[in-house]
Amino acid sequence: MSRLLRRVETIVPRRSADYGGKARSLAALARAGFPVPAAYALPASIGKRFLKESLPKDEFLLALDPASDLHTDRLADVAARVRAARLPDPLLASFHSAFASLRREGAQSVAVRSSSTQEDQDDASAAGLHATFLNLETEESVAEAIKACWASLFSVPVLGYLRKRKITPEAAVGVVLQAMVPADVAGVMFTINPLTGDAGEIVINASYGLGSSVVEGRVSPDTLRVDKATGTLRDRVIGEKRERTVLSPGGGIREEQVPADQVREPALDPAVTAELVALGHRIEAHFGGPRDIEWAVSGGTIYILQARPITAVSRPSTRRWAKRRLDRPDRSRIVWSNVNVGEALPGVATPLTWSVLSGFSDLGFRRAFGALGCTVPKDAELVGQFRGRIYLNLTEIMTILAQVPGLRPRVLLTLGGGGEVERLEEEIQPPRRTAFMLRLPLTISRFISEHLNAQDRVETFETFFQSERDRILNLDLRVLSPSSLARTLTDVERLLDETGSTMLGVYGNLLASIAFLHSIFRVLLKDDADHTLRDLLTGLSDLESTAPGISLWHIAEMAKAEPDLRAILEAGRSTDLKIADLPDGPTRRAMERFLRAYGSRGTREAELSEPRWSEDPTLLFAALQVHLRSPAGAERPIDLERNMRRIREAAETRVRGTLPTPAWIAVRRLLTQVQRYLRLRERLRSDVTRVLGMFRSVALEASRRIDSLEPSAGHGAAFFLTLDELHDFLRGQGVLAARVRQRRRQYERDRLLPDPPDTFVGSPPASPAAPGNLERLRGLGASAGQATGLARIVRSPADAGSFQPGEVLVANCADVGWSPLFLAASAVVTDLGGPLSHAAIVLREYGVPAVVNVKVGTRVIRTGDRLEVDGDRGQVHINR
Repeated sequence: MSRLLRRVETIVPRRSADYGGKARSLAALARAGFPVPAAYALPASIGKRFLKESLPKDEFLLALDPASDLHTDRLADVAARVRAARLPDPLLASFHSAFASLRREGAQSVAVRSSSTQEDQDDASAAGLHATFLNLETEESVAEAIKACWASLFSVPVLGYLRKRKITPEAAVGVVLQAMVPADVAGVMFTINPLTGDAGEIVINASYGLGSSVVEGRVSPDTLRVDKATGTLRDRVIGEKRERTVLSPGGGIREEQVPADQVREPALDPAVTAELVALGHRIEAHFGGPRDIEWAVSGGTIYILQARPITAVSRPSTRRWAKRRLDRPDRSRIVWSNVNVGEALPGVATPLTWSVLSGFSDLGFRRAFGALGCTVPKDAELVGQFRGRIYLNLTEIMTILAQVPGLRPRVLLTLGGGGEVERLEEEIQPPRRTAFMLRLPLTISRFISEHLNAQDRVETFETFFQSERDRILNLDLRVLSPSSLARTLTDVERLLDETGSTMLGVYGNLLASIAFLHSIFRVLLKDDADHTLRDLLTGLSDLESTAPGISLWHIAEMAKAEPDLRAILEAGRSTDLKIADLPDGPTRRAMERFLRAYGSRGTREAELSEPRWSEDPTLLFAALQVHLRSPAGAERPIDLERNMRRIREAAETRVRGTLPTPAWIAVRRLLTQVQRYLRLRERLRSDVTRVLGMFRSVALEASRRIDSLEPSAGHGAAFFLTLDELHDFLRGQGVLAARVRQRRRQYERDRLLPDPPDTFVGSPPASPAAPGNLERLRGLGASAGQATGLARIVRSPADAGSFQPGEVLVANCADVGWSPLFLAASAVVTDLGGPLSHAAIVLREYGVPAVVNVKVGTRVIRTGDRLEVDGDRGQVHINR
């Protein structure tokens, strides 16, 4: 056998630079005894010599000259010349000998894979850039594939990637000749969640046939998330695997239909899954870090085809994490819920949104719990993701809060919303409170200090916030250098941290004050406690979150005095109208002022990829049209304010009648404190939204730059990167297109999946149970009063155009971005939410009866159903 080719197990990894990243990885796997198909590797220097001898000097140097223009046509000509050249006889003989050896060992065919010296590195994988050829059955096809691997160097994506990473490239592509595995099932396995950076789980994608269909995104695979410490499933989504890629007789691959009875069946059985997970543990331990592993199963045997580093994720130490988590509670008993967080971020989150908000939420919870005097374990898992949706770990959160006397799960879930109350009440027992009581004097002292200084601290912060916000907004992001744009992104992150810290400090005080007040009312008022507390938090006026809806009502009143403008509004479709369509006058100028003040708001405004009102005013115009259709004599905002103030005053009278004067004075002071904290929280929540708008601006500019460098990444590519990956891009590291395309496919796949239950134990079911033909729904009363009206299901701003005054708005959630429609609705019903949510506060101020957390409203209610909404009892009756 010629020494041109070597068996991969004879290659010493630390001396394998000339063989390229793929061969180096296979050598390490094979030498460690992992089940790697038999393979040979050719050094990259042999390919470089072939190119040098086969091409004119100027064409050979094309790949080495960083200043050369990457013209697609010229590169295609060079690549064609490489493929047409004849391999030297010694090289042909070497490959023919290796091919024959693999055939004698049982391989029916082989795969030829490129092995670049610049791929599968610890800081950048360059996965998918070079060529791979599958199921080659003849020596001639192997020879052609070898030349095609070398020719793949002469392409815009490869050379652009090398230059972007500021590598002075050498035309160096090795080749791997590997026995072909006729896979029954194949896919990829990540030993750390590549999106969330969670080192505590292994993520597996699996489908029938060859793994190329999974890697290239041509099939919807099964997705398994396995807890690394226990081996239990955190979640499993069965994909619709309608096609599979198989070996084609005579060479190559083809697609075939999967039998109908197998499409929705798991591709992997539990035993193979457990063996695959065990291999993942061993491979990660061997390489000393997380790995992206390609695998295949044939005849019940698992083969490892590749293991490359996972790049550009935030990853904690896997070993330390696993050791810490061994004594954690059984994951199968954890209660997860998105009842409250789902209002802020309903539906599937893009990777950028997840990376921003998961870190923000985790840090915020820790600070809020610390303000209450609670000890939070360093490894506490407070936030999780299931099928792209964000969930809170209620078991962990309630266990932490149980350190506070009186804060039982039932109290907290009554205020915030959530299910599985009985389970949590039973399983979460009050811990020993010695440490809490020892810290209590300091906690009380800090609480009093923060209480006394809260208003001044918020005002000092907002002075800083306004200055910093104005500075960032005045930057022209288009002209910033990549490093300057990266610094701006860091500044926005810092501003979010400061804003969130201030808001969550206020929220911690609010939670403590409300819990204390609620405990008093439970003793004094018993079953009337929840109703009374809700009424006492009504009629506050001057809330930041109520201002947009009231402002639009006043703008609609202006429009009535401008006949030409009113005609445009009434005749146009809300999805088509723009501010520029309006004639100059008071109404148009008022709308321009409105957008300057509130343009950073929007539906699903916590999702960074969603446009804001300033970009898409569809909902605003729909709200104006609804107000213009309202009958004469409809209740005005000032009338609503008076009515809600009367409700609050009546509740105060009831409470005062049950208490002696000294006790009432104390309760009144506590109530005033709660009301002040509510106002402050709503102000700061608006500031958080403005910062999220700045994140969006930076992401849009980064997306424009990605599009110019890698057009195949598509529009809005930055939203499919994590924060770390976005910073890496701005530092000139990493190739993005393949990763972004994969993330888009996963995002769209998650969007098509039905929402998991708002609360579940352990892991979500494969599919939600059918709700049945219900006539009465129960939820939480978020705003008092009763109303009857026709239902209108609203899922997007485009749906708002058909909304009619007096209809009942029914939505998955009612985030504040929907508030322009609240004043025109007779009532609001939502699947998610709690009585203390931002939208619930706005609805109470508007005096609109509301029932939240009905769970299945959008699944059982149809547009046109007549609904009876009882915001006092938390009930909705459906009349069809």
